[in-house]
Amino acid sequence: MFGVRLGTATREVMRQAIRQAGLTVHREDGAFQEDIYEAPNLMPGLLQLKFSYARQGQKLARVDYVFMTFSDNAHVEDVKLRIEGRFGAPLRVTGREESGPYQAVWRLPDEMEIVVGREWPKKTTYLRFLNLSVLTQAPAGLEREAVKAQREKIQNSQALPIWVKQ
Repeated sequence: MFGVRLGTATREVMRQAIRQAGLTVHREDGAFQEDIYEAPNLMPGLLQLKFSYARQGQKLARVDYVFMTFSDNAHVEDVKLRIEGRFGAPLRVTGREESGPYQAVWRLPDEMEIVVGREWPKKTTYLRFLNLSVLTQAPAGLEREAVKAQREKIQNSQALPIWVKQ
């Protein structure tokens, strides 16, 4: 990405490459684990790129592509085809591209994993690059926070609205 091998990238190396690519900084602050850049011209529907780093060593842990909300189920297929064109067929696919929850996963040789998906009923496409070697070493790192947020979301999806008597 931007001429940098993600599996070994550090925050400083990524910042230099991103500056050279001409992305607009939304937030670059060492007090946060995540740098955010405006990136509306890189892919159709893309708003921002979020680069997350491990606290120790400032190695790149994760890149999230933030797309605008679509009511278009085909957007996930468009993104998947772009990734397939570069990295070949995914390692595994769950769900259907046409509707419902969907996820395609690629595993790259340098311990990077690429995930393209769509949650349901929210139809926004997501694209993530995960540095597995960094995420598995982060004791209280980003992946734990992501798992916790996912669990809370699942629990909240089962909650009744406040106007429904239990």
